[in-house]
Amino acid sequence: MKTMSVATRKLILTLHVITTMGWLGSAAAYIPIASYALSNQNANTIKATIQIMSLVANVIVLPVAFASLITGIILSLGTKWGLVRHLWIFFKLVFTALAVFMLVAYTFELNHAVAIAEKGMLSNEDLNVLQSPIHLIHPIGGLLIVISAAILSVYKPKGMTRYGWRKQMETKKNTESYTNPRWSKGMGIATACLLLFTAVLFVVV
Repeated sequence: MKTMSVATRKLILTLHVITTMGWLGSAAAYIPIASYALSNQNANTIKATIQIMSLVANVIVLPVAFASLITGIILSLGTKWGLVRHLWIFFKLVFTALAVFMLVAYTFELNHAVAIAEKGMLSNEDLNVLQSPIHLIHPIGGLLIVISAAILSVYKPKGMTRYGWRKQMETKKNTESYTNPRWSKGMGIATACLLLFTAVLFVVV
């Protein structure tokens, strides 16, 4: 992809920051609403809260999450950073994509809960679905992942992927071997744990 102009880069960067902050803010606001639904004993209140949660997730959280992911990819491809040259960008992409995937998967569960909430009378089984821990586990997990990606964006720890290192060597006369920075090993373990947690979440919950 051709390197974008300064004006375009600033525009995309602004959109990326706004959508990411919107994602963080709306996800953080979603958690107390879900907590209220899970702790309430009134069936009508639970039904109304679930519908509010669906509105927030589908109209606000989901669009800004996709916008954050897309603008982040465009920003990486259109600048010198590249998408898979630097480790911090690679891990940020993995984290963001995983968070979006979790959000989309949860939205299907939430839409199912809304269909149940629209019933006139609710059985105990229906209430169990509406007050499932998944309404807290998914948002909290997704929020923590997005915060981790935001931290990577701020600190930008040094380190290149093997692909990025090879590309750099093509323009430099250097024979030094590739080495992984220490922080990337811990980040790799954290990523593997997140993937395992996501898989377990879909099987158990």
